[in-house]
Amino acid sequence: MPKQLELDIEGMTCTACARRIEKNLNKVEGVSAYVDFASERAHLTISGETSHAEITKVIEDTGYSVGSNRSELQTLKWRVIAGVLISIPVATTSMVHSLMWQMWVYALLVAPVALWVAWPFHSAAFKNLRHRATTMDTLVSLGVLVAYGYSLVQLFTGKHEAYFEVAAVVPTVVLIGRWLEVRTRRSATDSVRALLSAIPDTAKVRRNGVQEEISTSLVAKGDLVVVAMGERIPVDGIVFEGRGSVDNSLITGESVPEEAAAGSLVAAGAMNLAATLVIETTAVSSNSRISRIADLVREATSTKTKIASLTDKISAVFVPSVILISLITFAGWYATGETVERAVAAAIAVLVIACPCALGIAVPMSLAVATATGAKRGIVIRNPDALSTLSKVDAIVLDKTGTLTTGNLRVLVTTALAGVNVQKAIAAASALERSSNHPIAKAIASLDSSLVATEVADETGTGVTGVVEGSRFELGLQAVENYKNSAELEKALAEVEGMSVAVLSHENAALLVIGLADDVRADAKELVNDLRESDIEVTLLSGDVESRVATVAGELGIKNYFARVTPEQKLEHLNSLAQSGKTTAMVGDGLNDVAALAGASVGIAMGSGTHAAQSAAALTVLDDSPLAISFALKLSRKTWRNIRQNLGWAFGYNVILIPVAALGGLNPMLAGTAMAFSSVSVVLNSLRLRRQS
Repeated sequence: MPKQLELDIEGMTCTACARRIEKNLNKVEGVSAYVDFASERAHLTISGETSHAEITKVIEDTGYSVGSNRSELQTLKWRVIAGVLISIPVATTSMVHSLMWQMWVYALLVAPVALWVAWPFHSAAFKNLRHRATTMDTLVSLGVLVAYGYSLVQLFTGKHEAYFEVAAVVPTVVLIGRWLEVRTRRSATDSVRALLSAIPDTAKVRRNGVQEEISTSLVAKGDLVVVAMGERIPVDGIVFEGRGSVDNSLITGESVPEEAAAGSLVAAGAMNLAATLVIETTAVSSNSRISRIADLVREATSTKTKIASLTDKISAVFVPSVILISLITFAGWYATGETVERAVAAAIAVLVIACPCALGIAVPMSLAVATATGAKRGIVIRNPDALSTLSKVDAIVLDKTGTLTTGNLRVLVTTALAGVNVQKAIAAASALERSSNHPIAKAIASLDSSLVATEVADETGTGVTGVVEGSRFELGLQAVENYKNSAELEKALAEVEGMSVAVLSHENAALLVIGLADDVRADAKELVNDLRESDIEVTLLSGDVESRVATVAGELGIKNYFARVTPEQKLEHLNSLAQSGKTTAMVGDGLNDVAALAGASVGIAMGSGTHAAQSAAALTVLDDSPLAISFALKLSRKTWRNIRQNLGWAFGYNVILIPVAALGGLNPMLAGTAMAFSSVSVVLNSLRLRRQS
C-alpha cells in the first residue's frame, strides 16, 4: 500500500525552486511528489521501497535542505537590520564629497554586507548557475561581488574608483523584499495550523461499555465519543445520545448556537455548550470537515497565481542582457587596442551601473510608504505585494457576522402580549438566563437584574425553566400552536422576522416575545455605496439563516446574497468569479472564512476576528471600520501608479547609463552622483503616497 510522506524544505526562494525539487523527486522510481512553495513542504506518495534517507539525499543534492527548522525568517530579519545599519551611513557619506571617509573604512564596514548580508543571493545564484539559469539573485550577487571586489583592487592599487556604496545598498534593499516575501509565506502555514489546533488532541471513547481517553488520531470510524459540556468535539459524527446546543461558529461563523439531538450532524472543532453528548464517529480527525478546510487553504495558497514583481519580470531579460553587454564591452575595448586593464574597467563599469540600486528600491520603497500610510488608518498590510492585486479588484465578497455586523447579539425588540406588564416580564426573563453562558442568554440577562430565579433547569437544550416570585416560567420557543394564545403570538412574531427569537411563557400562555440581532456596523452602508460607485461587484455570503441574511442585505442595499453558505461553498463562489475573469477580494473574520480568504486574489480580515483569519489574509482592518476597506482600495490604486512611475524612472536610468558606461564615458564620481540622484528621486516620489487620505 502506498505511504504518504510530508517534508519541510528550507532554502526555496521562488516557485522555480519548488518545480526543480519536484522534478528531481518525480524521477525517483515509485515516488510521486508535489512541492508546495507557499507552505515550504513536499507532499510525497511512495509506492516502492524508497527510504526517507534517499528522499532527503535527492532534495539536498538539488541544493536545498530538509527539516522543520523555521529560523530562516529570524535570520533574514537580522541580515536586514545589519544591512540597514551599515548601508545608511555608507550611502549618505558617499553622496557628499566633503563627508567621505577613508576608503579602507568603507572596505571594512561593507565587508559583512557584501558577504554575510548578501549571502542568500550568493547561495541562490550558485544554485541557479548549477542549473544554467539566471534570476534577480544572479544580478544582485554578481553586482555586489564585482562592485566590492573592484573597489578592493582600487584601494590596494592606490586608486580611487570605488563602488563600496553599491555593494552595501543593493543587497540590503532587495533583502527587505525577500524578508517580506518569506514572512507572507509563513503566514499561510500559520493559518492552517490555527485551523487544525481547534481539534482536541485527545478524545473520550466508549468501547464495549468501557470509557477511555485516547489520542484523537487513534479514534476509528464508528467509535462512540463522549463530549462533556464545555468541551470541543474531536471528530465529525452523528449525535447518538444526549441533547443540547452546539456552538458551530468555527464552521458557520454565526454566533447563535445550533440545537443538537439524536441524529444531528456535528463537526470536529465545534463547542458543546449544554449537556453531555455521545457522538458516533463518521469521520476521524485527519478526514474531518475542518481538516478538509485546512487542505483547501493549502491548495488555494499554493495554486493561486502570485502576482510576480515587475522587477523579477524585467530581470528575466535584463540580467542576461547586461552580462552579454559587459562581455561585448570588454571585447570591443580590447579589440581597439586598449589595455586589458582599461577593457576590464569598462566591462566592470557596465555591471556596476546596471546593478539595480534604484530598481531595487523602486517597489519596496512604495510598498513601505503605503504600508506605513495604511497603518495610520488602522490597516495592517501583512503582504505588501497584495496592494498591486487589490488595485485591480472588480468583485468583492463580504461575510456578514463580525464583518458587516458586530457579531454580538443585542435585544432589539421586546413585545408584551395582551395584559402583560412588560417590565415584570423582562425581569423574569433576565432572571431565568442569568446563570447561562449562551449568547442569547447573556443578551437577555443584561436587560434587568431586579429578580432572582430558583429551580432553574435547562430543558434539553431547547430552552430554560425556573421559578420567579413563586411562579414557574418557561423561556424558549416551542411550535406556535403549542401556546394557548397562538394567534396573538403570531402577530408578535411577525415583528421580529429575521431575528433570533425567545418567548417567555407561563402555563403555556405566551407573555413576552424577545427579538435579538447583531447590529450592523457603522459605515457599512457607506462602504457598499463606495464599492458600487467604483463598479465593484458586491456579494454577501453568510452561514446564517435566510431571513437574517436577507434583512442585513436589504438594509445595506446588497442585491446578491446567499445564506447557509459553508466554508467550501464560499471558496467555490470565489473560484467561480475568478474563472469568469474577475479579480476578487474576500472580507471575513472567522475560521469559517479562512479558506475563502486564502483563495481570493486578496484576503481582508477584520481585527476582531480570529488569528487564523488574519494569518490567511493579506490585510487586516484593526478598528473593524468598513470604510477602512474603501481607503485600502484607494491606497492600492495610488500605490500601483506610484510603483510604475518608480520603475519607469529606475529602469530608464539603467537604459541610458549602460551605453554611457560601455563607451567609457562614466567615471566614479558621475556614476555615484547619478545613482544617488536616481535613488533619491524614487524615494521622493514614493513619499507622495503619504498624502493619501
